[in-house]
Amino acid sequence: MGPSNRLKLSAYTIIFILVIIMVISVVMLLGLNVFSPSASAEPTIVKILATPTRAASAGTEQQLSQIDQLMSQTMSASFAYNAPTSMQLNQTAALQLLLNPAISPDALATQIAESGLLVSGTIEVTPRMKAELKAQDEDALVIRPLYNTEQIVSATETTTWEWWVTAKKEGNQHLTLVIYRLVKYEGQDYWREVKTYKADINITVTLAQRIQSLDWKWIAGILIPAILIPAFWRWVDRRRNKRRRAPRR
Repeated sequence: MGPSNRLKLSAYTIIFILVIIMVISVVMLLGLNVFSPSASAEPTIVKILATPTRAASAGTEQQLSQIDQLMSQTMSASFAYNAPTSMQLNQTAALQLLLNPAISPDALATQIAESGLLVSGTIEVTPRMKAELKAQDEDALVIRPLYNTEQIVSATETTTWEWWVTAKKEGNQHLTLVIYRLVKYEGQDYWREVKTYKADINITVTLAQRIQSLDWKWIAGILIPAILIPAFWRWVDRRRNKRRRAPRR
């Protein structure tokens, strides 16, 4: 190979190297990192992470929609209850709650057999309902349920709850009546509050009850000495006076 050929080969080699360097520079400027396998994998990772988020959101919306459908499966019913407004200490009063979808609230209120303030209206019911009567101060009002708190509601007959309430403390006491309806979701029972009613009861104490509530042992411990000591000294004075008046022999 002659000197001229060697010069040509060297020139071609230099030109080829320069072309490769220029191509690599252009690729790097354009941000196309063809030598890194992770560049093309990044968007795939983002897509994989984003897909469950959209699926979870759609699943939550579907669950909420199912719950709304379940809660809308109710019917309107009349209710009525009595609330005692005043009681005496240790007195027991009855509170009744009635539900009936077939008659009006006013007609249902006439079935209340107990005394007290009558309250009536309409609520949404399900085939199973629950009612609870609660006292703000459990020591002041002792509550005894006469029926199960959970009951099956009839479409034509009256469903009844009843409680005995005994007053144990004087003053203004508070009762709360809470009515729940049943919502079944995925095989589980959930009690959802429908209505809450509050009643105030003024508990009074009679004079006879106040006298009975006194601590007679403590009172007797004071009264007996207070009566006996003066009586004893009067007896002593009389004996002294008799001795002074007696004639001397």
